[in-house]
Amino acid sequence: MPGASHIVYSGKGDTRYASVMRSIRTGRDTHKQQVHYLGRVLDAERGIYKNKERGVFVFDLKTMTFSAAPADFVDTTKRQNAREELIVDFGDAFLFDQLIKRYNLSPAIEAIGYGNPDSLHALLLYYMLSSRSNQHALTWLEGSYARILYPKANLTSQRISDLLAEIGREDTMQRFFPAYLPLLGSDVREGANILIDSTGLPNSIHFPLTAVCNHNGIISEEIRLIYVVQQGSRLPIYMRYVSGNIVDASTLVTTVKELKAVGVNTKFAILDAGYLTEEGMKELTGEKISFITRCPSNRRIYKDLISVHMDGLVASENLALDSNGRLFNGRRVYVKCVPVKGYMGMDLYAYIGKDMTTASLEDKQYAHRIHGSGEKVDRTAFHDELIQHGVFMLLSTRRVRAEELLSTYYVRQEIEQVFDIAKNYASLLPLFIEKEETLRGHLLLTFIAIAVLQTLQLEIRASKYSIDAVLSNMANQHAKIFQRVVIPSEPTKVQNDIYKLLKVHPAKEYPRVGNF
Repeated sequence: MPGASHIVYSGKGDTRYASVMRSIRTGRDTHKQQVHYLGRVLDAERGIYKNKERGVFVFDLKTMTFSAAPADFVDTTKRQNAREELIVDFGDAFLFDQLIKRYNLSPAIEAIGYGNPDSLHALLLYYMLSSRSNQHALTWLEGSYARILYPKANLTSQRISDLLAEIGREDTMQRFFPAYLPLLGSDVREGANILIDSTGLPNSIHFPLTAVCNHNGIISEEIRLIYVVQQGSRLPIYMRYVSGNIVDASTLVTTVKELKAVGVNTKFAILDAGYLTEEGMKELTGEKISFITRCPSNRRIYKDLISVHMDGLVASENLALDSNGRLFNGRRVYVKCVPVKGYMGMDLYAYIGKDMTTASLEDKQYAHRIHGSGEKVDRTAFHDELIQHGVFMLLSTRRVRAEELLSTYYVRQEIEQVFDIAKNYASLLPLFIEKEETLRGHLLLTFIAIAVLQTLQLEIRASKYSIDAVLSNMANQHAKIFQRVVIPSEPTKVQNDIYKLLKVHPAKEYPRVGNF
């Protein structure tokens, strides 16, 4: 018959190991049987152990159950054969830590309320400074000044998974956004122009939200990420995600309602063509939200209006000029406004435009393709195709000047740049996610990283430096780790220029704190 279970310890000094044993009686004989191997003892009083199978965990002898270690617990044991790096990458971690503070993002990050703030801050830096997967985070930390900035950080794979799952709770999101939104200024809450768009996130691991998606004719298996972005600054305002097989149009109503719930009182929305549906438009007008959206070329209204108004579009009276009487961004663009009555139950304005710069490029590409095919040219078909090049149509509830209209139309590229930053610099992809809570935590960290990187982009856009240049140059400034101090190497001229540009002033040395 099995007896009560108990923990048996082995080893000496600070290095002890533990197993859960049970006494088994067979007739008159009694022998011990191992129930669980717990591994190395990290904190016997709190029941915290570590082994290869489970990583760091808590074991409760009374209930015989395993659970995640508390977020504030830091594993101070060194990896086998690990040697402390005494020369580390300094400039990138130091600079971005300073930028987070300069951009006033610290209160929003603190609002997340994770039990080990050092781990949260260090992982955020990793998301911005490294392009590798999370399984390499610990190696990065050991070779970065981030480990000095955040001495209690624990970036083992298991702890990162626990961290992402914890900060991915819905209550965390509802703490974060009210703390974050005031940083964008009062115009966000008062209804300044916003952009709404989505992008696909292919998931390398089968996940319930991953589904087949047909977006703009491209078929893939993905999760759909919806972003709301502030016009002009391109700073992210809000995010949400849906299954990959949900079309953009059906997400608009919920997105608008969630924006309102977090305090964003939208008055004017700039939408991609995929959001043009009767339900979505009625929802916007019902909420007294004006909008402007590109009309797809396959819509009946597009074909009807283009056929009627193309003749005479390229005329002097339709040439779009800016407020100073100059060509709009140096482009020759013609725009004609046509009132539309009763479309989807609404009175709208259709803006028919032709961008001659785009048309010229498309003409050359089309002619090259036709010539390369070796086919005979049908003069009528060739001419009809050329006429359509550079043509676009926008639908809006507002009557606006050509200058304002084109600023809005071309601003669509702004959110695409945000997605580019997310995917190239904020560790949005590749996606290896198995749990929805972990997904939310990952998306929250990338959201904050995007806010930092986009603000940086605004600061450096008038300079000769790119985000790539800042990251690569600053990573090359190293520092030596001594027992009590950290001494950075002398910055190069480029590094000095970047520090001055971003109003960051490095010191000659920094105190070393923490366990060493």
